[in-house]
Amino acid sequence: MQFLTMEWFLPVGQGFLLGLLAMTLHEAGHLVVALAVGIKVKNVGLRWKGIYTVREPGPPMKNILVSLAGPMVNLILMMTWHWSPTFGLANLCFALFNVLPIEGSDGERIMRCWREMAKATVASR
Repeated sequence: MQFLTMEWFLPVGQGFLLGLLAMTLHEAGHLVVALAVGIKVKNVGLRWKGIYTVREPGPPMKNILVSLAGPMVNLILMMTWHWSPTFGLANLCFALFNVLPIEGSDGERIMRCWREMAKATVASR
């Protein structure tokens, strides 16, 4: 009858909270870099998929920098692995999944901007 106890809740709750912290710091990375490079942030919110930011696209190179900022924050925070393996793992997962070119992800934005810059380079030749 051990499954009826609440002993399982602590690691699940801890994982959820540390994942939420990793997600929040990821978005904070986007916000800080957007403001630093002069891209206007329109909205920050929370949906069922998590925290999100809406910003003006800006020039492709600046958009790449802003898009990379979140995963880079997670890669840096991954170094906390020694103190909290769960937090380190959450940050590793956020970094990896956000650079995949999935619709709406940082990876997709980076790919789109990279293609836009490549087309502009070809067109200027």
